[in-house]
Order: sequence, then structure tokens, then C-alpha cells
Amino acid sequence: MIYTQCTGDRKQTLNVLLIGESRVDKSTWINAFANYCSFETLEEAITDGGLFPIPSVFTVTHPQTNQQITISSDGTLSTSTQMTQAGESVTQNPTEYVFWHAERGTSINLIDTPGLLDMRDAGKSTHDTDKQHVDNIFRQLSTYQEIHAIFILIKANVTRLSDAFQYTLTEIFKRLDKSACNNIIFIFTDAASSKFRPDETQPILQRFLKEKNLPIALPPEKQTIYCFEQSIMKYLAECKNKIPHDEDDDKFAKRNWQKSVQSSKELLCYLFLLQPHSLAVMMSINDATSAVSMISKLVLDAIMSIAKDTNDMEKKKSEAEGLKKEITRHQQQSANHELDTLLHITETDLVHEPLGHINVVCESARCSTVQEGHMLHPQVCCEACRVGGFIMYFCSSISWLGNCRVCGCKKSQHKWWTTKTTVLKKPFHRLHSEVIDPTADSDDELKQTNREIAVLENRVRKCKDETEQMIEMCAKLSDFTHQHALLAVSPTEDELLKCLENERQIYAWSTHTSREADCLADIQSQYEQHLSKAKNSPCSAKDVQELIKQLCKLPMKGHDIKKIVDD
Repeated sequence: MIYTQCTGDRKQTLNVLLIGESRVDKSTWINAFANYCSFETLEEAITDGGLFPIPSVFTVTHPQTNQQITISSDGTLSTSTQMTQAGESVTQNPTEYVFWHAERGTSINLIDTPGLLDMRDAGKSTHDTDKQHVDNIFRQLSTYQEIHAIFILIKANVTRLSDAFQYTLTEIFKRLDKSACNNIIFIFTDAASSKFRPDETQPILQRFLKEKNLPIALPPEKQTIYCFEQSIMKYLAECKNKIPHDEDDDKFAKRNWQKSVQSSKELLCYLFLLQPHSLAVMMSINDATSAVSMISKLVLDAIMSIAKDTNDMEKKKSEAEGLKKEITRHQQQSANHELDTLLHITETDLVHEPLGHINVVCESARCSTVQEGHMLHPQVCCEACRVGGFIMYFCSSISWLGNCRVCGCKKSQHKWWTTKTTVLKKPFHRLHSEVIDPTADSDDELKQTNREIAVLENRVRKCKDETEQMIEMCAKLSDFTHQHALLAVSPTEDELLKCLENERQIYAWSTHTSREADCLADIQSQYEQHLSKAKNSPCSAKDVQELIKQLCKLPMKGHDIKKIVDD
């Protein structure tokens, strides 16, 4: 087996995803794996100058001069004036690294995930950066039809899994479907410190899997852990840069090499036995999760609009019923202006205008307002943000501690917006006012009033039907992720329920606590009922896209939903 660039028959490729914390140094492991798979002995690797698919630099202390120097994988060295982390990748955005297995006639494609787990989120209740990394992983996976293994890299001597790493694993397992557990493999790095045994870290990993109720087998039940030492790359770079070693250095390197080569052979044997895992269900889970996440706020806004308009039309209907009684009672021509006023009906419309740039907007209750019964977020903390689409930490308005320098709210309460939302009142139906005859008698007015009551009743019914459809379809999409995900989402993490709670807080802050609060409570009740029904008749992966299409085709609010999905 030899390392090569991205060539060969793609139909004969095993795709392997790599996941790990930044400190586990995936780039160095990829380099080490290339050497373990390409050379039979350490001497051969030294003679050939080693393989460095990812150019790397190391900081070392010269054994003769005791001077700190920086050496690189291309054989150059210089006096170090700035400390560089060992194994730091010069290439910041690696993607695919392909190894050709000559005996099997198969390529092994390692899919790297650069920048995974920015540790600035570690120890905090918010994991905004981690979530962005997880989103990036699944965007990367969306270009593949199947994957053969997921390598999760962990240091062999860790005493605990960091909060950030646990969070990221949890988020990934939520989006993988249940059969993916057969394709998960754990790679323990820096294994020389634990004598190439998983004794210290395996119990920690086992506890995490048990707590999350994840059916991923570990040794001895299944050989899903492999130990590697990657400091060999620093040793090879030192040899290439003519840095002298003593006898102990050479013995240590040779032992680590032999152990790691054996692990590589065992890992490859296991990998070739695995059945490929189709990503179709995973992508449907991701589509459903993304759709509910994207449209929850919009759907909720639409439902609140419909609720307000329904309430207004119910009032109009009540007035029409009163006018009808008045006409019937007096059997004389009523004041036409009463009917004319009654016929003016408006609908609330939320207009999302494209900005042409990205704003950082605060969505906290304190920075939100309520207009025409709708929650708006007028607080723009950074207009035309230059880091939009990257990491919000780098926005000058957001401090490294996670609070906004402009409004003082938490970073997690801020979102990137590409549109500006305004509330408009547009005429729905002038009804039949154009046919009002000033000389009409009471019988004509009675007929006309009955006609308008029927129109109002029909519109109210349509409003309620569309509300019910939106709630039902969101419930089906959410249930699909609950049913098929390797790790089930808890009710507190449901996107629509979180959105409901956020709106409830904003309305409470704005002292709108009666009709809006009742409406939100009713929406939650309906949503939970539909979630319960969805469990009895779950939808399939094929149904996910159809549900999203149905949401986009709804007669009243489908256009707005389609626009945000398309964007």
C-alpha cells in the first residue's frame, strides 16, 4: 500500500471521515498513517525522507547548541523567534488524502475536518463555534453517497472527555442514523504514553457511550479501538533536517514505529470487512433538522400572523352577525357605511427584504420588540459584518467572553441575518362593497351580509387549516430525526419548542401576555399532539423532501417559507 494524491478509480474508493479535537492533531496522524502504510521499516522511511502529505513544521531544541529552532517537513530549518506548536499544519484547509491499496486495488480516502472544535467554546454553556464545525462536517459529507468508516481521534491518555468534544460527538451522533454505529472506529493517538493500551481512556469512552445510550461496541466485544503514536513524524522531520539523535531516541522511535505499523495493518483488515454505510438517511435527517431549524421562526411568525388575522376576522364576523340582526329586526334600510366599514379586511404580512450583506442581529428578549402582535429584532449589533459565514467570535462587536460589546447580550443570542423583516398590513378582500347600492332595501343588505359572513367563515377556516398543516408537517420532520437518529434529541432541544419558548419570553418582556401567550400555548399543545401522532405513523427518508415541498406550496405562507429555504 502506498500514499498517492487524489487519483485512481473513484468507484473503488473507501471514504473515511476523521473527527477529533484540534489538540489531537489530525494532520500529524494523517502524515503518520501515510508512512505506516507506505514503508515496511523505519529505516526505509528515513532513507526516503518520509512522506508528508500535509506540509508541517515542528519546534525542537537542538541537542548540541540547546537553541530552539523550527524545522519543516521539506528539510529547511531556522532560528525560532515565534513558538510554533508541534505538528502544526502549514496547509490550513486540507480536505482529502487518498491511499492506494495495491493488493485490494482500492483507494482509501481520508476526509479531514479542518478546524474541528475551536476550544474557545470549552467549558461554556453555549457551543456556537462547535455547532458551526458540525454543520461544516455535514456540508462536506453531502458530496458523498456512502461512507465506510468514521474515525474518531482521541488522545490515549486523557482523563476526561472535554465538554466541547462531548458536545460535538453528541451533535454528530444526533445527525447520524442508527445503522452508522457499525462504522464508527476510535483512534487513540499519542499511544506511547499508555504503552499502546487503551486501559486509561476506554473506560471514559465507555461511560460516555453508556450515558448517551449509544449502541457502539468496544473491545473485547468488537475491535473498534486502535492505538497509534504520531511523534514519529517529528523524528522523521529531524532526520530529514540532519538533527542528531542518541541511542535512546532511536530505540524509542523504532518501537513506536513497529507498534503503529501493526495497528495500521489490523485497522485496515477491519476496515475492509465493513459494509459501506449509505448516507441517504443521514442526509434526510440533516435536511429535516436544517429545515425545521431554518423555518421554525418563520413558521411561528406565519402562525402568529394567521392567528391575529383570524382573530380580526372573527371580530368582523361577530360585527356582521350583529348587523344582520339589526337589519332583520328593523326591516328597513340600514346605514350603508356600516356595511362598507365592515367590508374592509386586512391581512398581516411579514416582508423579508434581502439586505445584500450580512448583519449581526440580537434576538434576545431585551433587544426585541412587538409590532402588530409580531416579534421583531431591530437591534443590529454589526452592520455588513465582514466575518459573516465564518466564526462570530471574530466579529469586532462580539467579545471573546461571548458577550456583545454593543448591546451586552450573550453571543448565543445573536444570529447572522441576510434579510430585513417588516410588518405590513395589506388588504385581503374588499368583499363585495363595489356592488353596494345606496338604494338597496333591507332584504338585499341581509343577503349581502350573509354572503360576507360566508366569505369570512371560509377565510377563517383556511387560516386554521394552514396553521394545522404547518404544525403537523414540522412535527413530522422533527419526529423523523427523533426516530432515525443514532442519538435521540431531547424535548428541550426541539427547534420549534425552543423557538416557542424564546417568543414566550419576548412577549412576556413586552407585556403582551394575554392573547399572544394563549396563542403560543395553543401552538405548543397542537405541536406536541402531532408529535405524538407522528410516532404512530413515522415518515420515511423519501417523505422528508416531499414534506418540505408541501410547506413551500402552502397557499397563504408557502411563498415566504420557500424563499427562506431557497436562500
